[in-house]
Amino acid sequence: MSNFIIELASIHTAFIVGYWLLLRKEKQYGTMRFYLIAVTLLAIFIPLFELPDPFYTPVHTSKVITPQTLSVEEFERLPIEEATDWGAVTAITVYAGISLLFLLSLLKSLRHIVRIKNGSILQQMSGTKIRKVNDLKGSFSFLNWIFLSDEIVNNADDYKIILKHEKAHAYLGHTYDLLFFELFKVCFWWLPTAWYAIKEIKTIHEYQADAHAIDVCGVERYSSILIRSTLKTNGWRLASSFHDSLILKRLKAMKEQKKKVSPWKLSVLSILLATLFVVFACTEEVDLIEAENDLPISGQDSEVFTVVESEQQFPGGIDAFYLHMKKEIRYPKEARINGIEGKVWVQYIIERDGSVSDVKVLKGIDDLIDEEAVRVLESLPNFKPASQRGKTVRVKKAIPIQFKLDPEKKNPDDTPQGIITFEEVQDIESKLKIDVSYVDGAWTGTVYDEDTGQAIPGANIVVAGTTQGTVSDLDGTFTLTTGKNAKLAISFMGYKSVKLKADK
Repeated sequence: MSNFIIELASIHTAFIVGYWLLLRKEKQYGTMRFYLIAVTLLAIFIPLFELPDPFYTPVHTSKVITPQTLSVEEFERLPIEEATDWGAVTAITVYAGISLLFLLSLLKSLRHIVRIKNGSILQQMSGTKIRKVNDLKGSFSFLNWIFLSDEIVNNADDYKIILKHEKAHAYLGHTYDLLFFELFKVCFWWLPTAWYAIKEIKTIHEYQADAHAIDVCGVERYSSILIRSTLKTNGWRLASSFHDSLILKRLKAMKEQKKKVSPWKLSVLSILLATLFVVFACTEEVDLIEAENDLPISGQDSEVFTVVESEQQFPGGIDAFYLHMKKEIRYPKEARINGIEGKVWVQYIIERDGSVSDVKVLKGIDDLIDEEAVRVLESLPNFKPASQRGKTVRVKKAIPIQFKLDPEKKNPDDTPQGIITFEEVQDIESKLKIDVSYVDGAWTGTVYDEDTGQAIPGANIVVAGTTQGTVSDLDGTFTLTTGKNAKLAISFMGYKSVKLKADK
């Protein structure tokens, strides 16, 4: 979520800066209005796109997490629950609270306008339905409702011109623009460009309505009406009004000749759009050396994660998990008779539907004990699956189980009693082994699993700090040509990445 907000802010700021530099003094108000609406929508949707980088050659571009490799010699750790991040909770609460205040203010304005509508008198004048309001100063429009004061209705000289202005607001759908930008401000009230966009779109609305009204009476007469009109605002930010505080700018704009927007400006803005789209929607930068703790990002169902945004959850919580293990596991009698004890490391995968699969012993002590450890893990009920970017994913976990005998205590069958303890569930990953050679910028090599010696196809081989790279073939081999003193980052899902330097 935080990445979405940062990207949205960056995109909207860049677009609005482009508007301020290139468009704000133009007179093509339809183009300016379209730009403000379009770029605000793009700022919302571009961060949601996840498209492949068109300039990246490998077919597998997911980042690989690299937590510290586990060691069975580590000290024992008791199961603990993660502490609540109260700082994040407080920040979210404050953010939501302020957004709620803005939303309530918006609803209050809507309610006020509806009250005025209910208290108005609907009349048919000059073929147009208007709503006459006795205690209203000036005029305004909302959606297709046009509100006029008694003073305007009774003034034949000004009535038709002001009505034409307000009808333009309704015809052009200006209320929908204001509602959209107000809702955008509710969600992103902290963004200065959100406030600027609202102010600018209101100005554009008045210029557009003025242009329609001038067709009826000409610039000089329209200017005189503006000057002698009651230049007071009604205070409703959702209403478009003939009576506003932009009079001097509007008078000046009426007398200026409208020119088309220069093609070079449109070209620059188009390049800006394309650049932002590529940067934020099409590029997942691959730099494993500088971002070793990044999460895997991929939509492949077969991909296995070790660190995710939302962890899997056992029914009833972590305490219920260990309670289930304690109730189900048994210390094999033959192992107790033979005095076998020690720590077993068991790895398992939690599938996208929450079921447990691929349970295997990483380091065992005895076949009977190893089989019992596997059996207990396979008996686990379904978890609530882990998720990454809102999608359920597969995760790999491991748990150390300690089997220990108490020679001073005997069972009824005279066998020693056993004590079984569980340590904290761990993230786990394997190690890569690379056989590689480098000659004058040309790399050749093979990627293996260090423990099994099996070749690994599809491993990422990337020039650090760039998107240049390749992937290993079915037999684990790869070739890549780079510049001198290049650094390679070699990685594969579930393995610790390896860093190589050309001078070694």
